[in-house]
Amino acid sequence: MSQYACNIIDNSIYNPALRMYVDLGEYRYGLTIAGKGKPLVCLHGFSESGYTWDGIVVPGYQMIRVDTLGHGDSDIPEDEKAFSIPVMLNDLHTVISAVAGERYCLMGYSMGARLALLYAFEYGSEIERLILESGSIGIKSEVERQARKIADEQLAQVIEDNDGEWFAAKWADISIFESQRQLPPVVQDKLFRRRAHNSPYALAATLRGSGQGVMPYVGHRLAELSMPCMYISGALDTKYTTIGEELFTNVLDCEQVIVNGAGHNVHLEKPGPFMTALTDFLYKER
Repeated sequence: MSQYACNIIDNSIYNPALRMYVDLGEYRYGLTIAGKGKPLVCLHGFSESGYTWDGIVVPGYQMIRVDTLGHGDSDIPEDEKAFSIPVMLNDLHTVISAVAGERYCLMGYSMGARLALLYAFEYGSEIERLILESGSIGIKSEVERQARKIADEQLAQVIEDNDGEWFAAKWADISIFESQRQLPPVVQDKLFRRRAHNSPYALAATLRGSGQGVMPYVGHRLAELSMPCMYISGALDTKYTTIGEELFTNVLDCEQVIVNGAGHNVHLEKPGPFMTALTDFLYKER
């Protein structure tokens, strides 16, 4: 495991970060570490990177912000099997164990929340607390899941025929991100650059290997979660807020937080309320 001083993080003056790499042999994972204290592992959304968490600080916690394979500073393997959910979960466990140790809190946003949830079923005994931001529990209907898989494949092929800037513009225009058009131009520009930085091949491989079309449905397994958890969503994102209301409010020791004025990406659109909810949850006695 190598370490490199990170000098490209926007808030590095106020929240110094360290860039690191964990070598898995054929490829390596990149990550950044910010803050000091108990480990809080953070997983980003599709086409994002660990830098999405730049504005989020939790006193007393060290944020370990992992770039999933093909994103950010992580490698882009030629073998698409590396992007499959089982391989990614195994890789993430190796990376997290190397950096965070045997006990840590885990947080994921969107795609990262899906991975965090699946990870929690595999390695739940290691997780002290679980935070899911706008996360899916999979598609229950086999017919609808197959339809999503076909749609993901079609999107993957279109992405491969274009470049990163084309993708960033197209992705910003989908309805789930409508509320982000109200963000300050400088924030929108940083988000665009993070998305445009991605390799079309890596994005396509991610859709094929770990997209919602191949994610197993786990709604019936939520009662297996043994750690305290929080499901946070934006009030403007009715799809994922409904998931929280209908599924996670019935899970033992799981609380739902809805942030007014926010859409799908709560930590980007409303960082203040997000940090308040996150800090309250992490410090709440159980």
